[in-house]
Amino acid sequence: MEYRPDRLLFISFFLLGFFPILAWGQTTLCDIIDLNTCSGVTKQIRRSSSASLPSPASAANLNPANVSYDKGFGIEAIYQDHNSLNLNLATGTGRLGGALISQSLENSFFGNRVLELDDVILKRYKERKQYQSQKLSLALGGKLFRKKHAALDVGFLFKRHNSVKRINPGAGLSGRLGPLHFGASVYQDDFYIDLQGHNDPATGVPYSVFLGSDVISEKFIVQSYTAGTKIKNLALDFGYISSKYEFTDEVYLVRLYSAAFYYDRFLFNFAIRNEVNSANKIIDGELSDEKSQDEYFGGVQYSFGRHFIFGVNYNFFLLREISLSGSVFF
Repeated sequence: MEYRPDRLLFISFFLLGFFPILAWGQTTLCDIIDLNTCSGVTKQIRRSSSASLPSPASAANLNPANVSYDKGFGIEAIYQDHNSLNLNLATGTGRLGGALISQSLENSFFGNRVLELDDVILKRYKERKQYQSQKLSLALGGKLFRKKHAALDVGFLFKRHNSVKRINPGAGLSGRLGPLHFGASVYQDDFYIDLQGHNDPATGVPYSVFLGSDVISEKFIVQSYTAGTKIKNLALDFGYISSKYEFTDEVYLVRLYSAAFYYDRFLFNFAIRNEVNSANKIIDGELSDEKSQDEYFGGVQYSFGRHFIFGVNYNFFLLREISLSGSVFF
């Protein structure tokens, strides 16, 4: 691996700067008594907002205030055949939390949409390859206050693109008021596309010819808003993600409708994703110019006590694929 001082500094900030605050965390009831309600899957549904999302990394990537605040350290792994293992780290003190996300999870079911070349998206869909974002994300969050019927958390997000080599900031809020759960976040980001060797699949003409450049690079803004509720063991959420690109002079919209239900040591997830933009999409295995597209997600997770979760997911990476997930908490 190429030595990059800025990347090393980015990771060290998480590993060396954030871990020492673990000694300051408040003790929760689950740290003292091993109750049934303290099983690992309940960590997923105790967020102030977006409780129905199946992955801690996807929740923190959507809104940094959604990091896990549970005291300890966790590792999340997501595996899909023919792809590298996706590893994410999390730590919490009870009052503060942090997550280091190995990929930004863009162009996955619970992520924002980033521009892709038609030939690239068609090839990776047929080969069942995940989108390679070349990014590292750091999310840090803290509890502002907790009351019986109200709570508010704040978070900060930092994203680094390996090709652009700069860090972009973001911030988010997450909270609840009575039965209502809400969240909002905004962050800057970079996308970078090398056009060399890529041709338009419809005409065969190199993209660099009709675009007049070998590279597309742009800074863009991502905004997300969520609202939902939790009724006993059931969590329901609606999410709205927008990404504004100058290159296409268009806002790419994603609407998420998600639900989670936990029973004993099981957590069941279901979600619908509606994406609206003018980009070509994969429908029935082929490129299509449909402006709106719906995708469906389903998953089940089982908790082996408080410290280990195993899950099976469908369509997490928008490839109509089966992926496996596992989380370990210390």
